[in-house]
Amino acid sequence: MTADNILTVDATDSLERVKLIMHGHPIHHVPVLERGKLVGIISTSDLLRHGTASAEDSALDEEIKAKDVMETSLVTLRPRDPLLKAAQLLAKEQFSSLPVVDDEGELIGILTIRDLLRYMIEQDESVEA
Repeated sequence: MTADNILTVDATDSLERVKLIMHGHPIHHVPVLERGKLVGIISTSDLLRHGTASAEDSALDEEIKAKDVMETSLVTLRPRDPLLKAAQLLAKEQFSSLPVVDDEGELIGILTIRDLLRYMIEQDESVEA
């Protein structure tokens, strides 16, 4: 799980800010917060669906807010959820990441398919050693 330096936006931030974050870092999802609570997530697929995936500046990108593009039907994990549950959700829902939230709904991390693969490799290497 990625827990340090999670890049987020506020629900009222412009789409331009979201695109700058996504194009400036190797990420495909940006959590959207409102008063510190997770309220949505924007993926590269969401940008494509809204016809706004291009990194080029657009006057419209300043007017569109994160809350206008974000996915609000969130599937999340809790810190103590088993990895099997995470893997099942990722496979069933065809997601590539899941936000991890605490009991108050505050974002504490993001678990990606890549995180699961790294964990599996580490476990296999420790068995072989």
